[in-house]
Amino acid sequence: MAVVVIGGGILFGRSVMALGATGALYASIVDQPGPFGLKARIFALDISAAAIVTLLASLAGGIPWLLGPLIVVMGFSTGMLVAYGRRAVGLGVAAVLALLFGMATHKAPFSVQLVHMAIFAGGGIAYALIALMLTWLLDDRTRQLYLGEALLAFSRYVVAKAALYDRAVKQKDALAGLVNAHADLVDRLQAARDMIFSGHRTERRARWIASLLALLDAFDTVLSSDADIETLRGSPHHHLMRRLHALTANLGEDIEGLGLGFLLPARRTNLPDRADQIKAIGDEIARIAKISEGAEPLDVFAFRATWHKLGQTSARLTRLAEVLAGHRPPIPISDDLDLQRFMKIESASPQILKAQLNYASPVFRYALRLSLAMTTGYALTLIFPQYIHGGWVMLTTALIMRANYSTTRRRRDDRVLGNLAGCIVTMLLVRFLSGDALSACVVVAIGVSHAFGAVNYRVTAFAACISALLQLHAIAPLSQPLLFERIFDTLLGAGLAWGFSYVFPAWEWRNVPRYIKGLMIADRDYAIQALTREPSDQAIRLARKRAHDMAATLCTTVQRLIDEPNLDKRAFVALNELLAANYLLASDLASMRVLFRRRGAELEPVSTEELLAQSRQMVTATFALGGDPNAAPNALSRRSFEQQLESPSAAYSLRRRLVHIDRASERVAALAASALKETA
Repeated sequence: MAVVVIGGGILFGRSVMALGATGALYASIVDQPGPFGLKARIFALDISAAAIVTLLASLAGGIPWLLGPLIVVMGFSTGMLVAYGRRAVGLGVAAVLALLFGMATHKAPFSVQLVHMAIFAGGGIAYALIALMLTWLLDDRTRQLYLGEALLAFSRYVVAKAALYDRAVKQKDALAGLVNAHADLVDRLQAARDMIFSGHRTERRARWIASLLALLDAFDTVLSSDADIETLRGSPHHHLMRRLHALTANLGEDIEGLGLGFLLPARRTNLPDRADQIKAIGDEIARIAKISEGAEPLDVFAFRATWHKLGQTSARLTRLAEVLAGHRPPIPISDDLDLQRFMKIESASPQILKAQLNYASPVFRYALRLSLAMTTGYALTLIFPQYIHGGWVMLTTALIMRANYSTTRRRRDDRVLGNLAGCIVTMLLVRFLSGDALSACVVVAIGVSHAFGAVNYRVTAFAACISALLQLHAIAPLSQPLLFERIFDTLLGAGLAWGFSYVFPAWEWRNVPRYIKGLMIADRDYAIQALTREPSDQAIRLARKRAHDMAATLCTTVQRLIDEPNLDKRAFVALNELLAANYLLASDLASMRVLFRRRGAELEPVSTEELLAQSRQMVTATFALGGDPNAAPNALSRRSFEQQLESPSAAYSLRRRLVHIDRASERVAALAASALKETA
């Protein structure tokens, strides 16, 4: 933006620069990290569409019978773009902004309008060319940032896990925090996959691919450490729980340091050696086992298993650090591992849009709501032309209203507060700063709005308000009192967005049964792979990813449901219990790979395969009943396998884990059935 604004001002003057900067602003809205080819296509679509919309809106010249239909079409089209995912939302926002600026321009002959459109498009093209050049130059850095963000999310997950070993924290609360951290980690891992697995594989990228795979393996290992958490929390050896809590918290801090060191080369630090801390815990477990009377207590066995898993996690983190730093060559990727299968496919096929053209589609209903809300805002402009500015009302409505009620409600509050502050600051800037300084403020405001888009929408609304008002001021100087008019327009637009959320509603709780059944299918497929002694690397990784993805989808949906009206609180209880139980099942399944890797050589092949086949059959049958509310068993607790251990052999560990998985799957299926009842 700075290059376009300064360069345009030097070459063509301030008035031309203002119009070109507007085109650059539209292009900046869709400027998100991504592959070079995809970004080029999005820029081309955004600039051409925004230029055409601006021209049509300016040619309409405020004539209601021309501008009204354009607003209806724009509102509906913007809503339907949601079907193509997050990137397409930016295209819709840019189109609405184009409509706003087109409505704000003064009447002029058609030839002049064409010149304005060319200047406008030129600013967007200049921005796109610069952005694509920076994308090419900084491609490796962008990939590095995504991997670093995944590392930091992993650290937050491990820190949340430490709360499970803190007896001062209720297990229910600790699991709720852990499930949320897990959902965030799953989202960050997918974003990292999409960036790091794509494109030409250089030596550096090959190392980052290996690092991401090592991170996933470390995640799987540390996830498995929760398999015996209920036994551990019921143990009288509280001092061991405190030691496990300290070790897990330290591992989380180590991962955070690793992530920050990877992102900021000046902060590179060596991963601390936790060998003494891990050995001390092992020695204490051995001491307790030695003084136990008779057979080894079950909780001591559980402590030892958890200690082994955390020790393996520490070793995997050391390997991850060495691969990241280039001190260890990356492990060759197996031939049967197709990394493209783990990426999110972004398609622009018209069939995606066609599939949404029915009243049952939430996207179609959202498009209808948005179109009606924007049209109503324009109608109010015609009724009260002295008091309401239709463009600002429609922009506020489009920016606040989203396909789900929860996001709309939260953005409503953030937008109102952000715009209130933005109007006050803009009024002061216009009063005391010169034109060049205001242009600089536009550049800074756009950068801030982008930086906080996924972090704090209130800050984004504040900065976006400043940039939009200053752009309007550059095109048509604001001659009327700015503060009260724009605040009133903001409140009206926010009210329209919120009020029309109840028109043709598509409540998210209606999607919950579909997500629950999808989770049961994903759990079943993952269990089948986890209960196979030597599954293919591709099959188990894909099954594990789908199970984690479905759990994360259900988790984020439940977080949004709390804002929806008329939903029974018992449904939240049932869904949260299901998420907690499903997380513990995932921990049990992850434990199988750890067991096979650590003690697989001790297992007798024939009897082991018989046990695994029986367990696969039982788990498959259990999840087949997961969608039937009448199939829910009465007892939902995770029962212990035995109270005393005669021999902690590998075969015993396998049998114990299989019983855990069988009963954990029963609990998940039962809670799924209960949740389906509550949300029916």
